Amino acid sequence: MEQSRATSKPAPGAPRVTRDAVLDTAMRLVMESGTEGLSMRKLAAELGVAVTSIYWHVGNRDALVDELVDRVLRDMGTIRAAGSTPADRIVSVALASRRMILDRPHLIGLVRERGLDALLMLPARRALVREFAAAGLHGARAALAVQAVQFQVAGFIMLERALTGHEQEQAAVQAWLSEVAEGGDPELAAGLNVNADPDELFEVSVRGLVESLVREV
Repeated sequence: MEQSRATSKPAPGAPRVTRDAVLDTAMRLVMESGTEGLSMRKLAAELGVAVTSIYWHVGNRDALVDELVDRVLRDMGTIRAAGSTPADRIVSVALASRRMILDRPHLIGLVRERGLDALLMLPARRALVREFAAAGLHGARAALAVQAVQFQVAGFIMLERALTGHEQEQAAVQAWLSEVAEGGDPELAAGLNVNADPDELFEVSVRGLVESLVREV
């Protein structure tokens, strides 16, 4: 992405700071506090330099955000498949894609602010296309399979963020679980009353989907 860089050099005798240090610190601030926690003054204070030094290295705030977005997109491009079976390799791409998004919520927000959601999902999509092709899926069936997995990733993330549970909702759930137990399946009620491990739940759901897709080849 193009960026405008200030033409004035840092003042003589000012603490030395590198472009990478500026970007690393900006990345940390966004990850800790979101985009509202990122200002040129705060960034300069964190690095112990004048604001003009930040402008010299990365340009204005918009240019800085563009640099951070580029970094996020490059990170998403590091997704690699792992495993000994086609299903394992495809599932590994889905797991890595979800984890990268969950670990960078504020940074992903920056990408979405820039309207680059499609680019965010592109590296995982490329990996899935390769792995489904290796598993024997091509054409329209492969396209449907790739999209099914990516919708599973995105939908699961949205759902696990949304299910926070308020007191009124919890009371209704507990009443329903009592009915399940009294209806003859207390073990099911007990299991549903325990918060599921989202990592385990995601792997179970995406593996079931993937295995059903590659089984048809």
